[in-house]
Amino acid sequence: MSLVKNMQDQVSAQVGPKEMLLYVLRSRPLVLLVLIVILSISMAMQTPNFLSSANLSAVLLNASQSGIMVVGMTILMVGGVFDLSIGSTLALCGVVTGYLIAKQSVPPTVAIIIGLLVGLAAGFINGWIVTRQKINALITTLATMSVYRGITQLISGTGVSPIDKTFAKVGQTMFLGFQTPFWFMIIIVIVFSFAVSKTRFFRQFYYVGGNERAAKLSGIRSENVMLIGFMIMGVLAAMSGILGAARLNSAVVSAGIGVELQIITAAVLGGANLKGGEGTVLGAFLGVLFIALIQNAMIILKLNVFWQNIVIGIVLLLAVSLDRWKQKTRA
Repeated sequence: MSLVKNMQDQVSAQVGPKEMLLYVLRSRPLVLLVLIVILSISMAMQTPNFLSSANLSAVLLNASQSGIMVVGMTILMVGGVFDLSIGSTLALCGVVTGYLIAKQSVPPTVAIIIGLLVGLAAGFINGWIVTRQKINALITTLATMSVYRGITQLISGTGVSPIDKTFAKVGQTMFLGFQTPFWFMIIIVIVFSFAVSKTRFFRQFYYVGGNERAAKLSGIRSENVMLIGFMIMGVLAAMSGILGAARLNSAVVSAGIGVELQIITAAVLGGANLKGGEGTVLGAFLGVLFIALIQNAMIILKLNVFWQNIVIGIVLLLAVSLDRWKQKTRA
């Protein structure tokens, strides 16, 4: 018994307040949970309405679009790349779906499938250029961001509104106090969180992002893996665009402008490394939730909307700085 007690005393001595603090700071999901709690308590002290069910429901609903897309972005960033065209893909797929329903009388189910296929094709094009033509992902998706947005404008001009009451139910149906997009987000986060952490295929993204040369030597076909990653991103962006159009019963060409910055910021906040090899879906989701709470707090405090972009930029810099600090403490 004395031996066990001595071992426990040694462990307790080793794990002091400083070590516990370092452990929390190195675990990005834990950091985000702490920040979310601090922010929520601080805002609740300012205004009790912040923690009301109506406000929290609105926050989660507004976060659903980013919450769906951040899953695909995290997968890509774990593999060492990212996609700047997701906002344009979102708008393109929402407009295509709305246009087919409202202007061509295509049944909503068929139009939704076509919209998802357009997102799949957009992702495939991005992935094919990056993996087969060996063009940098930043340049590729910067170019397709402009192309996809232009196609969206050619299809519908300023947009399609209203679309269809039946289609609107896809995004407006309530279940347990939350609209459909929230439940889609939760299902996607849970499924991909398990897949990325537990399945053999998705674990390959970590190997490719960590050391692509070593991954190839071990037999991983990195080009195919990353191509599929871009296609997943395209489908998830399409789903976000379609659900957004259904929720508003309107598809606008300006949808998704600037969303890529928020998504990348959320992924980095959640622990994704811009160089690849690191990141979790759960962490990225918490990053989205943290940003959504900050935006909601700024609205409640009646701060100028332009401050949101400033704050998101600062948060991204702080997240990257935390990454650098974490790497130094490991060395």
